[in-house]
Amino acid sequence: MRTSLASLISFSVVIFTAVVELPKLVVPNLPDLTIKTRYTSFDQFSEVRTLYLKGSRQRTETVTEKPARADAMNSAAIWQCDEKRRFFLNQRDKIYNSSVIEARSELLKKTPPVSLTQMSGAEVIITIDSVDTGERRQFAHYTARRVKVKTRFEPSPGASTAASVEETAGWYIDLPGFGCEQQPSTGFALLLGSGGNRRDRLQIKWLGKAPRGYPIEETSVKTAATDTTISKIELLEIPEAQLSTSLFELPSGYRQALQIGNSGADLTKPDTISNRADYYWSRTTLWLRSLIA
Repeated sequence: MRTSLASLISFSVVIFTAVVELPKLVVPNLPDLTIKTRYTSFDQFSEVRTLYLKGSRQRTETVTEKPARADAMNSAAIWQCDEKRRFFLNQRDKIYNSSVIEARSELLKKTPPVSLTQMSGAEVIITIDSVDTGERRQFAHYTARRVKVKTRFEPSPGASTAASVEETAGWYIDLPGFGCEQQPSTGFALLLGSGGNRRDRLQIKWLGKAPRGYPIEETSVKTAATDTTISKIELLEIPEAQLSTSLFELPSGYRQALQIGNSGADLTKPDTISNRADYYWSRTTLWLRSLIA
């Protein structure tokens, strides 16, 4: 899943009342490792993703290859699990934003989950079948599992969710404490969707529940009524050479990003007086137009 650090995307988080356990914050102690992969989608988009691990800290870098753009921001993120702090970096303009790493249970207190009874739209049945094939491969000192997952969306008439089937197969390795979290032994459902007055009533049916992990290689084929989308992850390299501690610190010379509403940030602009004035003026103008309309 791609996420743009240059813009804020508003969405509602729907977590079912059937949740039995949430990930817990941990401070991992992972050996030095670099994992570089290439993600491609429908042969029209590709980017190189690099993950760096060292003890309690992690760093990811994303470089867009296609479509080629001279003004590409090239984003990076640093997780300091020992300090419960993360940084998001615009490496092109040397702008950063930071935030506190919080447990999901604390985040839910700020944004209460939407229960099934609060959904008034049409019903959508989601069937998930995750199967470990039993195949194993060695990548450096890590043993990868081959897992196949089939996810089917079956909407009833009137639902906003489109019918689709997604089949994913890949090789995955365990990285304990990845993202500063310890994954629960029992699964939970976390769905992201746009807000609205009528939410589809989502019903999940679990078949196989084989865990995946960090993808080393993966192919995903999503088939909808009008098109088929194929995305792939391919491994480029996985060296275990020692990494510098400076890689996991905020680089010098970076300026803080412009702070905007809902605890967000615009990583394309530094937090200056003039940029703040422009931001608040645009917000005020939109508010006045809404009163007139």
